[in-house]
Amino acid sequence: MDDLQTTTSSTMPNQNASKVNKTSPPPTEKLDLVGLLKWFENSCGFNEVAYTPGTEENKRQQAFNTFEESFMGKRYQENGDYTPYVKPDYRQNLPALLTNVIKNISVVQDDEGIHYYVNFNNATYRGYDLSRLELFNRPESDYVYKSLHFKNSNFMELKPIFKTTRDDLDISRGGEFNSNSRSVMCYLGL
Repeated sequence: MDDLQTTTSSTMPNQNASKVNKTSPPPTEKLDLVGLLKWFENSCGFNEVAYTPGTEENKRQQAFNTFEESFMGKRYQENGDYTPYVKPDYRQNLPALLTNVIKNISVVQDDEGIHYYVNFNNATYRGYDLSRLELFNRPESDYVYKSLHFKNSNFMELKPIFKTTRDDLDISRGGEFNSNSRSVMCYLGL
């Protein structure tokens, strides 16, 4: 996550980005989360390089997994079921860069499954304002997805840089753009 970037709130997308150290950005600056979320544009992590130890893609995937583990918790019951929760000390486990851009994290369990919502303040992806990250799974199934939600419909300009690939089952893998929900979804199930 060393390549997370901050830009001032007055900059246009993809302009005037500069490297920062691992301290929290001032509340008036925006943090570009491409360093944490770039696997979305790399075929949602379904390329061989993402599984090759030591590659930048693999390091990004590991950083994202560590990020998820910092806030996702499970309380197991005697029957083997579990109740999801947000770890109460998750802010202490986040990299300092993320503390000002995460407004809150919540979890909702409904008939579809479990939804974790990471709501953002002053966060962008390649300069486009993010509203939240959704992490979904349906227990005891392969139905899993992760979605980036944007504040404005101009995020559709990102579509050409998002790659797709075919997996071992010859299924096309990559971010699915939805202009109505202003989101890019990575379906990660089989």
